[in-house]
Amino acid sequence: MSGSANATIIALLVLGFLILWWMSAVNSRELARLAARRFCQRQKWQLLDQTVALVAMLPRRDVEGWYWYRRYRFDFSPDGGQRMQAELVMHRSRVCRISADLAEGGQLIEDYPT
Repeated sequence: MSGSANATIIALLVLGFLILWWMSAVNSRELARLAARRFCQRQKWQLLDQTVALVAMLPRRDVEGWYWYRRYRFDFSPDGGQRMQAELVMHRSRVCRISADLAEGGQLIEDYPT
């Protein structure tokens, strides 16, 4: 193979990897948004802005191999007036924890099996 053919193959592999990474990020964000919405519905809170924001995305490794650890933040209102923050943590494409600041102090934490 010539040098330009090798460069083309490498460029296509990199492009393919970037597309897969982007699709994974979009799918994870949608799962996080749905989980945040359900969490707020269970608490009878309003999910503000109807979205989540990625705070951190780090590679991690466990017995199953490498995966992305993602942390999202979202805002909610328990009473329609206050704006409070919550955090959602994902391992791979599974929600493992949601924690929300409470108006009276402290936090509400929901852990999910991973």
